[in-house]
Amino acid sequence: MKQFCVFLLSVILLNPVTAQTGRPVLDIMLTNYDYPFEVHFLNLKSQNQELKMAYMDVHPRQANGKTVVLLHGKNFNGAYWKGTVEALTAEGYRVVVPDQIGFGKSSKPEGYQFSFQQLAQNTKAVLDELKIDKICLLGHSMEACWLPGSR
Repeated sequence: MKQFCVFLLSVILLNPVTAQTGRPVLDIMLTNYDYPFEVHFLNLKSQNQELKMAYMDVHPRQANGKTVVLLHGKNFNGAYWKGTVEALTAEGYRVVVPDQIGFGKSSKPEGYQFSFQQLAQNTKAVLDELKIDKICLLGHSMEACWLPGSR
């Protein structure tokens, strides 16, 4: 029985190593994970930290003059919006897809307060950088809320 347990334990311990053969090892910033569209970065100071916020800014071939911002949920990143971005840009929408701080290709700060207000401020910083002042907002999972009088 002892030999069987040792054998079983060795199989379990060695299996994850062999199961990952041929797959890239992802780092915390997903540097070798390809997003479906070009990724840009905004340097911003938030909560006394220098951070980088990743985002995709996808322009349609024939613009209708409207912009949609797609917000990912917790434990996701902006890359999963690929199909939605393709559908919206086909209809003429410009689409902005940020990776919120702490997610995807954006900075992962320690001791960061992830309030909805902070996430909204960070998103506003991206929109200000892009000189966008009117949007349609679509969110997933985080129950996104945009107050009247804001974007």
